[in-house]
Amino acid sequence: MRYYVFARQEYDKPVARQAVIESDDADGACAEARERFGDWLEVRLVPEESIRWIAGPLPVEQLPEQEREDVAA
Repeated sequence: MRYYVFARQEYDKPVARQAVIESDDADGACAEARERFGDWLEVRLVPEESIRWIAGPLPVEQLPEQEREDVAA
């Protein structure tokens, strides 16, 4: 299952998509997000199936370099 990570490091910055995590379950996705973003101010994990896209997500080749490997895995 794919999860989107929305997070911010400062109160005056907006929450924004930071990564995509692939995991078999929510607990595994939470653990990975906590490992990668544990020192951030705010982190939200959203299962892909819960998202209602108004304008679709970027294709893999247009994602930021850091996320390409996560999505391709």
